[in-house]
Amino acid sequence: MMPRMVFLGLAAGAALCALAAPPVQAQDDTDQGGWQEAPGVSPIGKQDRVYGKADARFSLIIWLDPECPYCKVLGAQPQHVVDGSAGRVNLAVRLYPLPFHGPNALLASTTALCVAEQAGAAGYYRFLEGWMAKTGSNGRGIAAGASGGDGQSDPVADLAAASGARNRDALAGCTTSSRTSQRLAAEMQSGDLAGIEGTPAIALRDNRVGHTIMVSGAISQEDMQNAIRALGQVDDHPNQAPDIDNPAQGAPGGATR
Repeated sequence: MMPRMVFLGLAAGAALCALAAPPVQAQDDTDQGGWQEAPGVSPIGKQDRVYGKADARFSLIIWLDPECPYCKVLGAQPQHVVDGSAGRVNLAVRLYPLPFHGPNALLASTTALCVAEQAGAAGYYRFLEGWMAKTGSNGRGIAAGASGGDGQSDPVADLAAASGARNRDALAGCTTSSRTSQRLAAEMQSGDLAGIEGTPAIALRDNRVGHTIMVSGAISQEDMQNAIRALGQVDDHPNQAPDIDNPAQGAPGGATR
């Protein structure tokens, strides 16, 4: 079977490729960067924490590491895209703590999942946004007192409580449970199956037809909005090149291995 980008027609495929976001740090000399076809990305499911309307036409599906400096650059821009989409876009952030970012990346990831157990998707996104605002990145984590506590208490538990997970005993039990470890491993495996090469990895899915593209790196809100518009045009009019704007440049992503 011919790749979908070829099947769409050379004009539309070339125009979609022209949404060239900054490339991920190269794994080898064949890395092309930019938006690529991504049939291996699984659609949003019941295991995801969804920001926005469940029945949105487009989904942003993002793998990130809370200790990744490029993820910190990305920040809350995906949420802003959803907020400004009039219900056409939703978001699912999946976690992929990179081994070289050490225990703080793992701690942030498991705690985020456990915050969602108590405070739902809203608490999950509050926690991640708070963590990335406060962390020193690259495995440094958040310092005592950074989450508004008295400087003597656990800053991670303080941030979790501020995000809506106020039962600290339940939080502690959840973060050390094998069930949480398995859930995190499943999210990382889904990233491997999707073919991500770094964090953040940003996938865009048209839920109407199941067409998915992906890019590596911390691209801008404008880049995401341009890609959504172009993908919709490509899927609605496969023989017509979409009208796209030149994307802004962003920071590259960090390699997964």
